[in-house]
Amino acid sequence: MLGPSPIAKQEQQQQQRQHRFNDFLIMIKHDMQESDLWKFFEVVVTKMGQKGRDSSPIVPPTPSSAPTGAKWTLNALADNAKALLHINSTNTGALKDFFTLSPRDQYTLLAATVERLLSKNSPTNDRRNTFENVMNILGRLGPEQSDLMAVVTQPLIEMYHTDIPKPFVNYVGQQFRSADGSNNSPLYPSVGKAGNNYVRSVTSTSRNNPNLPSPKDVFHKLLKRPDGVFEEHKGGINMLLFYLAIIITHDLFYTDPSDPMRNLTTSYLDMSSLYGYSRADQESVRQMDLGLLKPDQWFDKRLVIQPAGVASLMVMFSRNHNFIAKKLLEINENERFSYGPGKRLKTKQEQDEKLFQTARLVNNGCYVNIIIHDYIRTINGTAADSDFFLDPFATPSNPTDGNAVSIEFNAIYRWHAAIGKEDSEWLTEVMNLLMAKMQATRKEERYPGLDSSLINKGVQSDSIFDQLLKGFNEHFVKATPEELARGLPIAGAHRAEDGAFADTDILRALKNGYKQRASELGNGLNTPAALEHVEIAGINQARILDTCYFNDFRKFLRLTTLDTFEDFSEKKEVQDALKELYGHPDKVELYAGLMIERVKPTGLRLPYTMGRAILSDAVNLLRNDRILSKELTPANLTNWGYDYTLGDPQANNRIFPTMLSNLFPNGSTEAFTMEELRTLFQTPEFNKQ
Repeated sequence: MLGPSPIAKQEQQQQQRQHRFNDFLIMIKHDMQESDLWKFFEVVVTKMGQKGRDSSPIVPPTPSSAPTGAKWTLNALADNAKALLHINSTNTGALKDFFTLSPRDQYTLLAATVERLLSKNSPTNDRRNTFENVMNILGRLGPEQSDLMAVVTQPLIEMYHTDIPKPFVNYVGQQFRSADGSNNSPLYPSVGKAGNNYVRSVTSTSRNNPNLPSPKDVFHKLLKRPDGVFEEHKGGINMLLFYLAIIITHDLFYTDPSDPMRNLTTSYLDMSSLYGYSRADQESVRQMDLGLLKPDQWFDKRLVIQPAGVASLMVMFSRNHNFIAKKLLEINENERFSYGPGKRLKTKQEQDEKLFQTARLVNNGCYVNIIIHDYIRTINGTAADSDFFLDPFATPSNPTDGNAVSIEFNAIYRWHAAIGKEDSEWLTEVMNLLMAKMQATRKEERYPGLDSSLINKGVQSDSIFDQLLKGFNEHFVKATPEELARGLPIAGAHRAEDGAFADTDILRALKNGYKQRASELGNGLNTPAALEHVEIAGINQARILDTCYFNDFRKFLRLTTLDTFEDFSEKKEVQDALKELYGHPDKVELYAGLMIERVKPTGLRLPYTMGRAILSDAVNLLRNDRILSKELTPANLTNWGYDYTLGDPQANNRIFPTMLSNLFPNGSTEAFTMEELRTLFQTPEFNKQ
């Protein structure tokens, strides 16, 4: 007797597989319905349709062919469960197809699935030939098993697609910074470029305050430090930290005095105060040979009239650049800086450019190391010699949008209240001189009252600055015409014939900042009187640009609003003045609120909102910068340059102590001791407590 035909036998096997699959689904459904969770849902859904004793009347569903009430809810729960478990018609068909395979093939596919899931956080050993075995299985399947093919191959396609990140971040040949900050973002090449307008972080819908107080009243009643009063920083923070803060601020903000919407510098921590804001600026401070800068030179003239320690830090970074350039050429890794026939570089000019750009990138890495390992550590109240530091690069960053500084953060970085007692007295003399000169040289301004004094955001016209610089030099520097021809001056220091300053003069200015205690920042009534013009200019600029109110900015940072004037400052006179000037906490301007708010109890003791915003800004400045996130690699910096930026492992990976020790070899009388290098941003007497 003949058996069933091959076709009938195949149909019989298919029916058996279908029965086994249906039994499988019935078992799962039974288990779900028997579960406590399912019973709970049934009770909840039933109760939802019942009217409680104290409930409001319920409008019953209108007749509909679609499910309503408990039936709809149960169907919706089932649909969501399917979505959560990725169950669909294709998956169901694939599961049926899966059961048709041999046990060995089933195991291979399951193992491949497990391997793919585990490979998300662990590298795959492709020598196991899992992929090849899966391809062999799929190659033997027929068209009736297309669902299984789809379920297996779709995740593979997705995996291969995500292997290459999109959008693309790095372009070959763009590992160095442009002089003006452009092309940091390949997608938006003009973002963060020098000369762009500020951006707005907060869009406020608050009603305008039509009764804003005069900026002069705001300064005198909320900000001005009373005569004879000085509140020492309770955390022992010294002025050396604020010298660095001034450099960071000038790196990011340079308001065009003829247009307060426009920022003349870049939106990146790129040391543009050292290198300039355009190619022409860069060439003015370069030797145009061997990648070197002119001795002890920097570009930003605004820093001249700051306390001498600020320009002295610029000299340190200038020397660091030249030290790096010389070291790179000395090592000449893989002859990358050699030129001539058969070499990477064709001409001496190409060698100069490659050395300059590489040294600039390494120097930028050192700058970032100081910001992360010394500056942010101090803001957070973490000891400089602690093993912990807040690392913005702890997780990979793939920035595509670039960075653009905002008008709100322009106000946040004004830390004039922190100025130490000695620097405050010196700045009083400087401002008296400059204001007298300004009155004689000022022309009609497009925006009267904006800052044109150089102390804050700078003057665009070199001719105006040169007039001011002449008077400044006569009173505070006394440099000869020959010295001025060699570069920008520093009060208390003189340039030698080769253009360099004496090591002892630079170290003395830095040590003065190290020993000088800063002032408390917040709570109001602690800004030196000499900076009245600067603060009024800042208030006016914020108003011209329609900056949001203080509580609007708090909401933007997801912080609670301050609802009483007592919430702002701990000083009763400031609370009373706020009420008199603004009438309601929601009407307090951002500029004023930032300066008079209560301070954090630890670290830099910044006002609370300012402290929160500074850390947000620091993380974004670093992580949004393609150069800092993707280009500080051994391939671009060389092995030596990369290791140099990582700092000294014996000093908690800090580079700042190394630079202070190595870049001033002839300053032994003023040199920092090992103990002083351990904690550079607190006064020595505080460290001894």
